[in-house]
Amino acid sequence: MTILPPQSAGDVAAETIGSSAMRKLVAGMALLAAAPVMAQEVEPDGPDIVVTAGKPLNLDAKVLRAGQRRFVGDRAELAPNGALRFELWRGGGRIPATTVPITLRNDAGETVPVTVDGEGRIAFGDLPRGRWFLTAPAQSQGMSLRPIVLSTGTTPTDRRLGDLRLQCRVMLSMAKAQASLLAMPLMGLLDAIGGCESKRVHAFNRAERTLASATAMTSSGTQALEISKRGNAYLAPLADRTLGNEVRVKIVYR
Repeated sequence: MTILPPQSAGDVAAETIGSSAMRKLVAGMALLAAAPVMAQEVEPDGPDIVVTAGKPLNLDAKVLRAGQRRFVGDRAELAPNGALRFELWRGGGRIPATTVPITLRNDAGETVPVTVDGEGRIAFGDLPRGRWFLTAPAQSQGMSLRPIVLSTGTTPTDRRLGDLRLQCRVMLSMAKAQASLLAMPLMGLLDAIGGCESKRVHAFNRAERTLASATAMTSSGTQALEISKRGNAYLAPLADRTLGNEVRVKIVYR
């Protein structure tokens, strides 16, 4: 998820969470306090939930639990047949989790294996209690972990809008669980303006390849969606209340 400079003092977007999150969130709060400014050219690059930024993957399981709780709480409303999975990414490409020896590990050195589905995505069941971490070896440097919600009969190129809405909520819940105390005021502000359902929150979704098109298939016809300048992400109409959760969002690769 990508933060965009505000066009007015009230405009906010969701933030990338990672080692530089504090600096970006503080900058975002400073922008909110400033006078209205002109929008700048920003290259959205999709939703990075956990960016390890040069360090091996080491994610507190409380962040995963927060995402799971939000998924369970909102599933009936948005994605009754949806499944929550997690993807590993590095740079602009998704990495099949089968190629990385990832485990859950606690401070005592105990480990729990991680389940990976046939598409190379991580599928967590009930996470063990206590302080556990999702870890990977040194070659995981620069990796990001991203949730994805897919309902039965959908694919990454043919999504339900409800799945995308729930996915965004899961991302924000994970971001809150990882945010510092300094960042919490901005997270609260995101809630106050409506979170993922706010027109001020721009949730770009990263694609696995360069996009030729992204389209919402509405009852009144097709609606072309904004694609990032790099062509690797699209802006789903999460905030459009006229579009139901069963609306399909389809992307075509070049």
